[in-house]
Amino acid sequence: MKWKMGLAMVTVSGWVAAIGLKLGSKADLADAAFLIGLCLLILGVSSLIMKTGFLTPVVAGFKIIGERMIRRSRSMERTDDMIKRDHDFQAFKSTLSTRITQSTFIMGACSILISVGILII
Repeated sequence: MKWKMGLAMVTVSGWVAAIGLKLGSKADLADAAFLIGLCLLILGVSSLIMKTGFLTPVVAGFKIIGERMIRRSRSMERTDDMIKRDHDFQAFKSTLSTRITQSTFIMGACSILISVGILII
């Protein structure tokens, strides 16, 4: 929870510093903050959709097509099998993807809120 609040504060501080340093007009900064926030929210939603498995049939289809076009060596297949069986690595990947998804949501929401705040003030 601490890192989430810290990330939100860093994001807000960055936009406030940009306003204080007069890096552009308020309208330009509001536009930039909104665009960056929107892009971050889209990335977060995309990773969340991929995590739920909704697009698994599509991804599996492209994986099959890729396997038919490019041959894989036996050593690469063995390495992939070892990675699939490594529970610590799978847990690390899961934790990392969760943190990245949460971070993009937090930074995106803060950026959009800052853009609205800039326009109100």
